[in-house]
Amino acid sequence: MVKALKSCRECGIPKRFAKEHTWLANGTIVQSKNPEHRMIFIELENITSTFRGVEEIIGVPIDRIIVEAKRRATYDFVDHMLPAAVKAVVRLVGVRPVIRNVTALGRVMGYGMVELARMHRTHSEGDFVTISARELYSLPFFSGDIAGSFNAIDRREVGITHEEVAPGEYEITAHITPHPLELQERLKARPYAKKEGDVELERCPGCGLPRALSVYQWHPERGVILHRESGRRMVTLGPATLDAIISELEKELGDTIPRVVVEAQRRFLRSGFYGVDEARSRDDLRRALALRGLGNLVDLEWGENRLRFHIQNPCLNLVLVGLVQGIFELVTGRDGHVEWEEKEDGDLMIEVAAA
Repeated sequence: MVKALKSCRECGIPKRFAKEHTWLANGTIVQSKNPEHRMIFIELENITSTFRGVEEIIGVPIDRIIVEAKRRATYDFVDHMLPAAVKAVVRLVGVRPVIRNVTALGRVMGYGMVELARMHRTHSEGDFVTISARELYSLPFFSGDIAGSFNAIDRREVGITHEEVAPGEYEITAHITPHPLELQERLKARPYAKKEGDVELERCPGCGLPRALSVYQWHPERGVILHRESGRRMVTLGPATLDAIISELEKELGDTIPRVVVEAQRRFLRSGFYGVDEARSRDDLRRALALRGLGNLVDLEWGENRLRFHIQNPCLNLVLVGLVQGIFELVTGRDGHVEWEEKEDGDLMIEVAAA
């Protein structure tokens, strides 16, 4: 039985979600307890379809890379979320309260209905923790979440296995070895720019989050966040994870990967998931990007057979490039050729021209 979550009386958003995340005026979202840890609030299908598209284009499975990048990102997240004194006590007296805390957070972030199934923890060979999951947002992502969480809590090495016990229902087991986690390699996240901004998002008087989030409904008993009208599922992630996956793909598979990611996102946009109306107004598009934490759109210029974007504080740059190319093609009905430049100050310049 999932304990009922307290929600904001004004907008209905769980107070736990509001407490953990802060929307800034520069187009970014950050973890409240660690402002250096950037987050995004985005349509789940956008992310899963892009990586699925990458796999289809390159013909190589990438789950292993996804699990490892997510493990390192979650290690950073949980390591900052839990004070050092709490982690020390947990390692001595028990981990169940922390598991409940982490899985409850995962449910309000849209990860699915995740909860503790079984565990054996005697700080010896054979220790394990099994999490049951329904409506899981991503099996490889969540496998990395579990491994990273126990890396941070136990400071021990972790292996992950999973079993589908019913259609869409998994049991994911973290096998915690007795070997200490030495010289832990943290996520090598790209540094994100932090320019000041003036994005105006109307705020909820109750919790302070953007009022526009009220169009989404949280279902904590399922662990999902859905748009009230379209039914689109949302998820809250660290973009550093996704950027790290792309970086690892490029290291392993070559310098064609950036164009592959752009093409995968372009195809997703052309599939019609987003409506053209969402891209016609500069102000609407600026707010839409900021609500998702993707950056601050400071300039948008439509010319004859050409579209120029200038975004400050961007993240997921290659996804943004593919998004802009897809917008151009949706609006004009013509194929486009895209080029982009990442400035030294972190700004992203994108230009699409009719092919």
